[in-house]
Amino acid sequence: MKFLVMGWIVFFAVPVFAETFFYGKLLGGTQMVDRTMNPAISMNGLFLGNWGSAIETGKGIQIQELEGQFTAAVDPYFFANFILSSEGGGPLEVEEGWVITLGLPVVSFKTGKFLTNFGKNNLIHTHAQPLIDRPLVNRLILGEEAFNSVGIQADILVPLPWYVNLSVSAVSAKMAGLFSSAQDENLANVTHLENLWDLTDSTTLGLGVSYSFGENIQAKLSQFLGLDLSIKYLSPKGRGNFALIWTNEIISGLRPGLVTANPNKWGHGWGVYSNLMARIHPVIWIGCRWDQVNLTATGTTKEMAENFVIAYVPTEFSTIRFQSGLSQKPGVSSSRWQSLVQLNVTIGSHPAHAY
Repeated sequence: MKFLVMGWIVFFAVPVFAETFFYGKLLGGTQMVDRTMNPAISMNGLFLGNWGSAIETGKGIQIQELEGQFTAAVDPYFFANFILSSEGGGPLEVEEGWVITLGLPVVSFKTGKFLTNFGKNNLIHTHAQPLIDRPLVNRLILGEEAFNSVGIQADILVPLPWYVNLSVSAVSAKMAGLFSSAQDENLANVTHLENLWDLTDSTTLGLGVSYSFGENIQAKLSQFLGLDLSIKYLSPKGRGNFALIWTNEIISGLRPGLVTANPNKWGHGWGVYSNLMARIHPVIWIGCRWDQVNLTATGTTKEMAENFVIAYVPTEFSTIRFQSGLSQKPGVSSSRWQSLVQLNVTIGSHPAHAY
């Protein structure tokens, strides 16, 4: 913990010292650097309390995650975003660090370490989750790190009457849990096709298809297929009024050769979740999520969960969530329960989340 605190002090103290020096407070007031060139800096803190038989590790009150973000236009041609995070009070890690092109017609290119376009939930950072924890299918099939790797991605705006974005990525196949390739040079392909339709002035329908393949640690082809459907409604009365977000996602994964090498590894699995969130008051959201995952290794196991959440959201910079739910796990005769409470705060200029 001592090294973590010192790390965050250095993380923020160095830019402040540099700004003080170069703005001339140590040089008689002579301005040497344009203030408008400073990046937008933000800090997000997640503080979590969790209890229940479904919580296997980390019960009680803890720091869930700390995240620092630097974002800015490099020049008229590139935009950069760098995110450092610490989970559970652990060491600082690079969660994302990428550069994207600006101004190119129809297509944009992104390179670095980034959350790859696969489905809906994979793109959402921990503090922006609708519920406190991620769906089972993302945790058990895609893994905690999911599609977050180093590579290059092209996003193409397809010229159709509705919004269509085709995303094609080539990323390192060393992603743990997905491919875990033993060869540094092996790449995985991730393709995502996103469609958005304005059903009315207040309602949007989204439909996405995702596919990924790459060589796994057993030198065989692992494949993942996803389908997501979402409906968003915002009352035409304006900000703070009734809103409804319904998100559904199904993901299937095939990892040949892993069960033969390790019976504890699953070879084929699929999962689905349905998440419904509603704003019933300008500062109150309520929601629920149903999950199911089937994994096949030496036998087939099924895990299910139902969770409910209520969130107090006074501003975009702070949120308090209360979540409770039940789950059924293979080999356990009775349902397990969990109760979670989370404080989410953000300081500084934080960029908008993925739509």
